[in-house]
Amino acid sequence: MDLMTRAVSAPFEVGSAIRHARIFHPHGALFDGTAHFDRDFGPVPGGEPLPVRARLSRGIGTPRQLPDILGLAVRVRLPAGPWDLLFATAYLPARVALVPARTWASARYSTLVPYRTADDRSPRWLTATPQGAQPTGSAAIDDLAAPLSFAVHLAARGAPVPAGRIHLEHRLPSDDSVQPSFDPVLNCPPGLEMWPTWLAKLRRTAYAGSRKGREAVGARDPERGGAL
Repeated sequence: MDLMTRAVSAPFEVGSAIRHARIFHPHGALFDGTAHFDRDFGPVPGGEPLPVRARLSRGIGTPRQLPDILGLAVRVRLPAGPWDLLFATAYLPARVALVPARTWASARYSTLVPYRTADDRSPRWLTATPQGAQPTGSAAIDDLAAPLSFAVHLAARGAPVPAGRIHLEHRLPSDDSVQPSFDPVLNCPPGLEMWPTWLAKLRRTAYAGSRKGREAVGARDPERGGAL
């Protein structure tokens, strides 16, 4: 391991071990559901339901009555393997600036970093906005209950265009310590890449450090059958 890799990995490894959880988004609720994309996006097929597992979470862990950076992690199960998408509450339409949200209903999510496909090298962000009824009193994890729906948009340099929807149908009983570890760099299908590539490499190192730190305190990923 070179010095740069170790410098990036070590804080996440130590922080996760001390906290006995993810450094960010340590507490969340797990759901099963489906995603529908209106059009093909690289290797991601449009027009058919795709099973997903999703996690809604609070990023910093502020008291429930205070705003927090909210997260929506989605694992889309594709024929070629899982595709992990990480959304965080952001200022839209800017897409790259984190913004705390006070309630689940008011949250507006962005992947913050864009994707490129093998056929189209233009970077495109994905955004998600709540549809239908979602909790308005606070952003407490306990307030979350299925069904929950989100509209998905693709955004390049112009206005976002509708791209599909995510519908979460069942909340799963799950402790934070045994919830799956979502990794958008490791779980990215061939033909799709996060951009810029140097940032993706840094994120890969940070996620690996976090998993190693959680492994040290016995956290486990039920979908991988082993330590996170």
